[in-house]
Amino acid sequence: MFRPSNSQDNNDIKNFVAFTNCFSDMISRISIADSSIIYVSPSCKRLLGFTSQELLNHSLFDFVHPNDRLKVEQAFAVKTHDTDKVVYRMKRQEGDYIWVETTFCHYEYLESQDHEQYFCLTRDVTDLKLTEEQLKENQKKYRDLVEHSHDTIGVVTFDGCWIFINGSGKKLFGITRIGEMIGRSMFEFVKKQDHEKLETAINETIKQQSIQELRDITISRSDHEMRQTEIKMIPTSYKGRETIQVVLRDISDRKKTEEMLQQTEKLSVVGELAAGIAHEIRNPLTAVKGFAQLLKQHNYADVMLQELDRIEEIVNDLLILAKPQVTSTEVTDLIKIMNKTVTLMNPQAIMHNVTIQTQFSSEEIKVECEADQLKQVFINVIKNAIEAMENGGNINIYIDDYHHYVMLRFIDTGTGITPDRLKKLGEPFYSTKEKGTGLGLMTSKKIIENHHGQFNIDSKVNKGTTVTMTLPKSLATN
Repeated sequence: MFRPSNSQDNNDIKNFVAFTNCFSDMISRISIADSSIIYVSPSCKRLLGFTSQELLNHSLFDFVHPNDRLKVEQAFAVKTHDTDKVVYRMKRQEGDYIWVETTFCHYEYLESQDHEQYFCLTRDVTDLKLTEEQLKENQKKYRDLVEHSHDTIGVVTFDGCWIFINGSGKKLFGITRIGEMIGRSMFEFVKKQDHEKLETAINETIKQQSIQELRDITISRSDHEMRQTEIKMIPTSYKGRETIQVVLRDISDRKKTEEMLQQTEKLSVVGELAAGIAHEIRNPLTAVKGFAQLLKQHNYADVMLQELDRIEEIVNDLLILAKPQVTSTEVTDLIKIMNKTVTLMNPQAIMHNVTIQTQFSSEEIKVECEADQLKQVFINVIKNAIEAMENGGNINIYIDDYHHYVMLRFIDTGTGITPDRLKKLGEPFYSTKEKGTGLGLMTSKKIIENHHGQFNIDSKVNKGTTVTMTLPKSLATN
């Protein structure tokens, strides 16, 4: 029970007045009998926009939101000398409402006619309330997202035991109830061959506090059916406990689709190869067959041999493509191989009004190689360059000797190749020539790669094409 003292120090009164003027929270006394406002501190102006005089003798419920009135009435109905709290909305002078929290206690003020009163301390909690509501809304959205996700989303402890899993987990693991998973280890459902990867990912998630991803993890369902999955692990907290959120995506169907596409691709390549081989071999065979019938009357053996050589050339190209690596090598002078090739190709170049010029950084450059295969590459490249210059032109061949490798450049002044066609060069049976098979360039690239080298083509329309090759001097050098 509060009794004002006649001997109360004037300084205390001044301090109290200063406190109520500066304090942002509103102090008030409310009559229990009729809920009228008996006293309110000046801070009501900042909180509600009303002056103290404008609020005095008004009922508190004149300013309480209608939907919150019952809650406030019920809170004030309990007469206790202990403090209590109630959160509700109060109307401001401008007409809007703010959320407030009022801490109040019952006491008897003997000097007043309304001696039973509530002593109240009211503060603005609008921002806090809106934040709480936004948090609840976000939590609901997250719960809905997790529950309706096609991916399996769950939470595991640091030792991999499930403590939460969403409804999609039933489909992935082949279970009837979510409860069947709670408390069980992830390792029970992962194939043994993937245990080490899973354990490493869990440890890294804990240690680095970062997201870890696993691909192609095999899950064994409760019915022993196998599923391929991708797993993402995210450090999180669950009910105040440090845990790991696990997201599992079933990629079994995607894997099957990829395998089917790969198989279709293989069949497509086989079809292209079969068509190309049949076309290329059928032409010389037709000639051989025709001239064989006339062999009795005329000497067509030379023509037949040329066509048989053509068949042999195509078969050899295919064999080189299939051969995984160089089998028989010797240290050979690359300059000699190139000079022999140029001598061989010069007659064809002269017929097409093409000049072949060479420039070598050394008179002799020794490399470990299969000489005949490299000669075939040089022939293919020079032949392509000659055929690209219908009106004549120049082919410049440069060989530069570097310490461990050799660089070769074949530069022609032909019509060049457009960027879209340049991308397709090297594919089986794609050629820029009308009767080409594409095997020559494909074979050349394969030979250089088998020699641990690199093969690149750069071209500009109406300016020409540059073929660049690099070869290690020793096959033991990458």
